Amino acid sequence: MRGVRNVLLASGTLSPIQAFTYNMGLNFGAILENEHALKQVPVLTSIVTRGKHGGLVGSFQNRKNIEYVSDVGESLIRVMETTPQGVLVFFSSYSQMDELVEVWKKTKRGASDSPETFWEKMEKTKKIAVEPRAKEQLAAVRLRYTQGVSEPHGAALLAVCRGKVSEGIDFCDAESRAVIIVGIPYPPIHDERVVLKKMYLDDLMGRKDLTNEPQSSRDWYQMEAFRAVNQAIGRVLRHKNDFGTVVLIDTRYASAKPEMFPKWLRNTISRCDSNNCALKTARFFKERGHLIENSKSEYIKKQAKTCKSFRQVKSQSASNPKDDITDITLEDMFSPANMKIEKKEKIEPRPIKYDSSSSSVFSLPTNEDELKVKKWEQENDSQTNVSSSSDLNKRKYKAETPGNSSGQHVVSGSEPPKKRKMVLLTRETLPEKYQNALNIPTSELTKGMSLDNQKQFVATLKGYKATNMEWQEVFQRLHQIFIPDRPDLFISCSNILRSEDKMKYIRRSLGMKINY
Repeated sequence: MRGVRNVLLASGTLSPIQAFTYNMGLNFGAILENEHALKQVPVLTSIVTRGKHGGLVGSFQNRKNIEYVSDVGESLIRVMETTPQGVLVFFSSYSQMDELVEVWKKTKRGASDSPETFWEKMEKTKKIAVEPRAKEQLAAVRLRYTQGVSEPHGAALLAVCRGKVSEGIDFCDAESRAVIIVGIPYPPIHDERVVLKKMYLDDLMGRKDLTNEPQSSRDWYQMEAFRAVNQAIGRVLRHKNDFGTVVLIDTRYASAKPEMFPKWLRNTISRCDSNNCALKTARFFKERGHLIENSKSEYIKKQAKTCKSFRQVKSQSASNPKDDITDITLEDMFSPANMKIEKKEKIEPRPIKYDSSSSSVFSLPTNEDELKVKKWEQENDSQTNVSSSSDLNKRKYKAETPGNSSGQHVVSGSEPPKKRKMVLLTRETLPEKYQNALNIPTSELTKGMSLDNQKQFVATLKGYKATNMEWQEVFQRLHQIFIPDRPDLFISCSNILRSEDKMKYIRRSLGMKINY
């Protein structure tokens, strides 16, 4: 350490470390990546490559394949049955988790005459808690999970990578005996920040004046996915006496380079099918039966202690109920031993507002961004549910009376205005050519584009993100680039706009009769 003035200590879940140092943009004099403090890491890591019906590939195209969904559900059940106490299950995104859960609730296990669905079997095996979309509901969900961990069969918490649970919350001992990751959490491919980052890296790859070898956009995209995986894996081992299993349900993990995983985890990885994974998991915990029994008693004592601490704080707090939890720690707040702290009233989620504030720092989108887009699409799609004019006639329409100078709206009756026609614009009501254009991948936008147009295209997207450029200006600039040669790509550019601007962009395109 002689001559060293600065030392940067980083988390072991930042693997691959080479990509981390490259993105930092610093020239480190020396880099040391250590093994775990323990000589023998008490973790069993299994890459599940096959299920009952074949290979487990969690790609976007295969997500709705009923055989894949069934094999994933069966693999989860087998691991839950053989794992005591708490199980954390991480999905690639909220949409993937919602789609799989919806199918599991409807699909029977095994033969068609099976008496129970996949979801019913999971609820019999573990007490299930699902990570909420609204932050305000997280406390109640975690309370349900920690209460279930202390029960005989344990509990399972379903969450998402890059979400509220996978990073920043400490799950010790009994609360994380197993970490299961379904699929590989790649960043949203159409997000403007991802598109700009990949274009920037591709531009660097074409330059010859760089001293260091640049990182390709493909490598960066994969490394960001594995960084989210490693963050979730870090939940399984929190101290030297902790132990647990890691289950990666996707055959693509088997072909990943060892450097993608933390150094302390690499020697624990093995490949197997779902049946062998369940057998190895059962054997792993059977060998540690005495440790599990001790953990159960320690966990109960810990919850009783935090419950006592909570009551002491509560007795000294103000009389206002809103001030009762002012000085309570997270352990106190989520203590399952204290049944009184669970709120009885229904927690209403706050409306999500898209933050379009400018930022000069590049940051990866989280699943919150995906939720905002999905919520907007659901709200627009829900308007198409009005199926007949008879249903419309049953509603009361509010019309503005011409003679009403105050501008107030009055109910004109049960009949709709005769000379007013409402046109609902959703993706399903767009012309077929527009729908095909919206399916064009963002990566196709710059193929065959001249260098001048590429620079103008990148400058437009950066201006839209960093300087709050209005969508009207974006429309005009992109119109000059793509019209009249590629109107389909011009329509496809709406995918990289914010959700509130996307339909405005398409509506103006329809108004200008942009066709091809």
